[in-house]
Amino acid sequence: MKKKCLLFTGIVFIFLLLTACENIDDSLKAKASDFEGSGFRNDNYNQFIVLVEDGILISSNRLILPHLKTEETEKSSIDEVVERENAESGTSDFFKIYPEGKIETKGSKYYVTLDENISLEFEKIALRKIKDSKGVEYVTQKYPE
Repeated sequence: MKKKCLLFTGIVFIFLLLTACENIDDSLKAKASDFEGSGFRNDNYNQFIVLVEDGILISSNRLILPHLKTEETEKSSIDEVVERENAESGTSDFFKIYPEGKIETKGSKYYVTLDENISLEFEKIALRKIKDSKGVEYVTQKYPE
């Protein structure tokens, strides 16, 4: 009887452990709607990306002083968008809505296409946090539903 009780307890424990692991994966599932509302921002870089009614909005007001610019200056994916758009990265405001932009998801990944030449990739690493392909992290003020 004691062995059956231990076996039953062990099976219940394993079931609960597997259920908990499954819930963790669900919380990191990427959804395009995660970009709605407040979007995602990085306050250190002074950048954000948000899904608005008119498309995908990218904003950057990152100040990198010329004497601090080096090859080692860590760039974000948004810095690369600013450079591709021929704006002066780090010296001026960048604010653009991409009306043809779209966000697709697979697992914990977001694939953001701004236009035919510009695409970004992000990964959901916490309930309210993503990181870009450069390792730069962004957070949202929006709590998941």
